[in-house]
Amino acid sequence: MITITDKEISDALEKIPPIDHVVARTLALLRDPTTSARRIAQEIAKDVLLSFEIMKIVNSPIYGFSRKVQSLEHAITLIGFKSVESIVLSAYTKRIYDVELKYFRLKRGELSIQAFIGAYAAKLVSQENWPDLEDITFASAVLRSVGKIIMNYFLSKHFDKIKQELTKESDNFDKIEKKIFGFTSNELSVIVLERWGISEEIKKVIQFYNKLSLIKEKESKLYKTAVSVHIGDRIAMMTGLGASIDSMKYPIDQEIFHYTKIKPQDIERYLEKTVKIYPDLIREIIEVLPP
Repeated sequence: MITITDKEISDALEKIPPIDHVVARTLALLRDPTTSARRIAQEIAKDVLLSFEIMKIVNSPIYGFSRKVQSLEHAITLIGFKSVESIVLSAYTKRIYDVELKYFRLKRGELSIQAFIGAYAAKLVSQENWPDLEDITFASAVLRSVGKIIMNYFLSKHFDKIKQELTKESDNFDKIEKKIFGFTSNELSVIVLERWGISEEIKKVIQFYNKLSLIKEKESKLYKTAVSVHIGDRIAMMTGLGASIDSMKYPIDQEIFHYTKIKPQDIERYLEKTVKIYPDLIREIIEVLPP
């Protein structure tokens, strides 16, 4: 294992900015039961780019409204505060994802593809099996990849060791990260979300969606949400869309088929739906720069 100092980790974390003031205030308002849709819309409107991104997500195939939603206040009223919270987080994270990750072999825009394709698929799984967990599933699935931005920094320093490990067929990519650095991209994601003040629920989902066996309560909300995010993440990789260096190093955890009603043929169905919606999703919410 390579020795990584606390200072190196701290320096790498600085590559992710602290959460935006408008986002922080909006999240606080959304958690206040006395807040009105108008007040939330007024706060979001202070950030024009954030407002634009939120409206793109609301009008995308993710929500599938038959008529275009024209205003923030209308959107908030239609989808409810809980859904708005997940969309605000997703829209802000999309801004953070607007980077090239050379050592993950992701061009600028492709991290967003991975995040939102996976989030769409995770939402499908949740809608069908645990609809009350749809919003936390979507937000968790989008946020799951933020640690890759930091891990890319460490890959740049020790890429030869990563390439050597990738020639071995036995290990998942998170095990390779853990073996070389002592931590994983997921663990870095949790640190970022802690700094952002994101809810414990979302942090736990991201902490465990690659380690389902560590969740002992298989009927818990945590397990069901983590399963949805796990499947969404794997489906994003199966599509080959925005594929990164780790894409073929994360198989579906077979315990899912034992502890839930989900079957292998369901995975195929979710994959088909995701691939079918991909062009519309890209057109509506994700800008991909030409090579």
